[in-house]
Amino acid sequence: MAGVRQARGDLRLEDVTKTFGDFVAVDDLTLDVPRGSFFALLGPSGCGKTTTLRMVAGLEQPTAGRVLIGDTELTGSRPYERPVNTVFQSYALFPHLTIHDNVAFGPRRRKQKDAAARADDALELVQMAQFARRKPSQLSGGQQQRVALARALVNQPEVLLLDEPLGALDLKLRREMQVELKRIQTEVGLTFIHVTHDQEEAMTMADTVAVMNRGRIEQLGRPEELYDLPRTQFVATFLGQANTGPGTVEDSDGEHLVADVLGTKVRIRRDRSAVQQGDLLFGVRPEKVRVSRTRPEGAGNDVRGTVRDVSFLGVATSYLVEMPSGTTWSCYEQNLDVDPIDLRPGDEVWLTWNPGHAFAVPAGSA
Repeated sequence: MAGVRQARGDLRLEDVTKTFGDFVAVDDLTLDVPRGSFFALLGPSGCGKTTTLRMVAGLEQPTAGRVLIGDTELTGSRPYERPVNTVFQSYALFPHLTIHDNVAFGPRRRKQKDAAARADDALELVQMAQFARRKPSQLSGGQQQRVALARALVNQPEVLLLDEPLGALDLKLRREMQVELKRIQTEVGLTFIHVTHDQEEAMTMADTVAVMNRGRIEQLGRPEELYDLPRTQFVATFLGQANTGPGTVEDSDGEHLVADVLGTKVRIRRDRSAVQQGDLLFGVRPEKVRVSRTRPEGAGNDVRGTVRDVSFLGVATSYLVEMPSGTTWSCYEQNLDVDPIDLRPGDEVWLTWNPGHAFAVPAGSA
């Protein structure tokens, strides 16, 4: 299988399905991952993202469909035959070997004469060269994760798979490692495929994010596209918070649709609505909503509500506002210390938003 090991190019999944008995874990998935990109598979537990990653790694074989790198088919080949390495949440380092020997293990096993030099370079890349003579037990969790990454990179794989690699780290370390992983990926130029349920991880690091649900990709695109303009209810609610409500298109006004959302008339730009007639689910992100004591002139969309909760978050203040429909909206106001709004629970306020910041998706598309 030397030809498989030498495979180069984009990673491609063609009509891939994986079933376990009657359960369909991955459902007719077609996916192209450009060579050299940082790609994230994002979704809740059980959505099929880890099964997809395992099929790329060769740890599972598809029930149907093909897995390819470039024009070379990987389907049916074993994990060690593929130009693919995986970094797991559990570091799986050899406790009896030094950090340097852990990283050099793969090249030495393949009898590469420059194994020691390769290990040196990989440790330098992940900024762990000064710990080369230590044992894994002498390192922190974040340091061990860097070593696990070096051990995968030293093999110079065509595709590096990251299976929830930061899940065991605390919040501060996780955020530091997000920056580091992106730096390393940019420096080495390899294809990274990151599987995670953490939206912040996916949006911080990835060039492209595929949001998975029930074995299928709901939406694929740049992180800012998915967040700003979701195309399904699932993506709208899974990626960040969104104030949503069911509605019906009643009219049009030039480039805007006019919809009734729980008794309130709202305007939505046509190009920001996945629905042009009939029922829809309206949405707007909390940071796009403005709070004021009086009704602003010419706001476009506005509704009166009652403050139910005020939470100081440091960089912003979060308000929960009960709407006339009985639903509760969330909105954030940055703490700029310029004429702050002194609001308390029970106060009546006006919520306004730009029609160009709202979106609409098909009703019942969760």
